[in-house]
Amino acid sequence: MWTIYESWQLSQLQRLAVGDSERVETILNTLWHSYPGLLGELAIAAVDQEQLSVDDCARLLNLDVADIEAKLLEFRQKGIKDSYEWAVVIDSSNPVAKLADGQIAVWEVVREFRKLGSVERLTEAFPSLPKSELAAALIYAEQNPAEIESQISLYEEMIHKKRAEYPFTR
Repeated sequence: MWTIYESWQLSQLQRLAVGDSERVETILNTLWHSYPGLLGELAIAAVDQEQLSVDDCARLLNLDVADIEAKLLEFRQKGIKDSYEWAVVIDSSNPVAKLADGQIAVWEVVREFRKLGSVERLTEAFPSLPKSELAAALIYAEQNPAEIESQISLYEEMIHKKRAEYPFTR
């Protein structure tokens, strides 16, 4: 039987991992065996997203730290298009581009970036998001300017309207 991927499946695997970690470990090892290289690919992506340290990744993959750093550099240089496609999602029921991990709308990141003026200050404004996701949001916005401008304009119009209705609130 072939099952189409749906997001609930991953959240249920996470839930299962809490109660039956050995079972999930078996499932994952079956996956790694069926798709050689996938564990390495995901581990490098996890290092890029600051979910795994370079040292831990080196131990996991049984490689030198220098090898991991080279793979990380290769991963980052793979291409601008690839770097945002995994990090930005668009739900068909709500067609607003959002960051996959944080579910923060791309237009919100762009609007904040314009106010703050630097990626460093942006990382302070969104401390729970890795730089790679913030960069993905900015890349997506650069490649989809009309969509992002429209969403920012709608938000700013709504704020302007609310301030006009309630002038004593700020």
